[in-house]
Amino acid sequence: MPSYKNRPIVSELQDANSDKFQALRLQRFYLAQINYLITYVVIGVAWVTEQYDASAWMAITHVLLGLATQSVFLLLFKFGINLRFREPSLTNAQIIVAILLTTYFLAFAGILRGSLVMVYANILVFGIFQLSRRDLLLQAGLALVSFGSLIAIESYYSPTAPNITLSLVQWFILACFLGCLTMTGSYIRVLRERLQQRHSTLQAHQETLRGMMGQLQNLATTDGLTGLANRRYFIDETRRRMTLMRPGQLLGVALIDLDHFKRINDLYGHAAGDEVLQGFASLARESLRDGDLVARFGGEEFVILLSNTDLGALHQCLDRIRDNFANTQFTSLPEGVHCTLSAGLSLIQQEDDLEVCLNNADQALYLAKNSGRNRCEHHQRDNERIKPS
Repeated sequence: MPSYKNRPIVSELQDANSDKFQALRLQRFYLAQINYLITYVVIGVAWVTEQYDASAWMAITHVLLGLATQSVFLLLFKFGINLRFREPSLTNAQIIVAILLTTYFLAFAGILRGSLVMVYANILVFGIFQLSRRDLLLQAGLALVSFGSLIAIESYYSPTAPNITLSLVQWFILACFLGCLTMTGSYIRVLRERLQQRHSTLQAHQETLRGMMGQLQNLATTDGLTGLANRRYFIDETRRRMTLMRPGQLLGVALIDLDHFKRINDLYGHAAGDEVLQGFASLARESLRDGDLVARFGGEEFVILLSNTDLGALHQCLDRIRDNFANTQFTSLPEGVHCTLSAGLSLIQQEDDLEVCLNNADQALYLAKNSGRNRCEHHQRDNERIKPS
């Protein structure tokens, strides 16, 4: 079973320099100031209604002490000095100050003390999501000791102190509520940490799943041997680009077949054939622009898509690839044995059907094969435009 006892401290240390967590600490601090503001209002009301057993100056000291201590905490947060402490949120320190100030106020609260004693419980609520069970118990103990000390001091030094029995009953009720609050708060904190752990585990699983989905997507769109896009991806991507074409813009498509490839496999083995396929894929990638696309269409057939081109540029590109491929010496082939390719070219206009254009390129490829191989032929359409507008 995982241990949750030290996790919050470790987590806070890891996130101490995070602007996000520093902002959250400031938000909690500002929220605590609402409680201080309410306390100041209660002090004022108690004094105005003559339920405050001291002078106006003593009432003002409560407010001044609250403003002074909270200003110190605010400076610590604003200048990042709190990050030097083991507990950057300073929750323990803030609760200790609040308990001591509350005890000081209760010393002059008179008959209102019974109504205000539960302020201690409200202070501990501030630390439910930040403090461990041990810290909550220590803070509850400090509140009980502080209130008990107040009762003892008043009983010893002040003959006009409130009824000791009533004060002890108030202390007992406070102890019961603080004990219940501590147990409930500890349980809530453990549940919260378990939820955080499960959330972290779920995030890790989601990251793994996204990675697996990415791998599956890659497998579905990539040829495993050459690393090129496969036929499915080429068809989908070409159709997407056709929908984005501007009027007058042309795309160039070339169907490529490696000449006598079956003979290479038969004479020199499939390893040599794989090297030839991979060599062509690498050569084609290096010969194309960033916006162009090359894919393995199947077997020894490849397809190239050139963006924003014309027939002359398409011919020039494929002839360059063809010449470089014919002059490449593969290590798996005997010295002097070279490979060649044939290509059929076609242009794509905005209103064209992709299947028709590929069929036109395929017919041009057959023409190149029947004309002696190691050459590029193009499909000539009526009134074919040579340059894109």
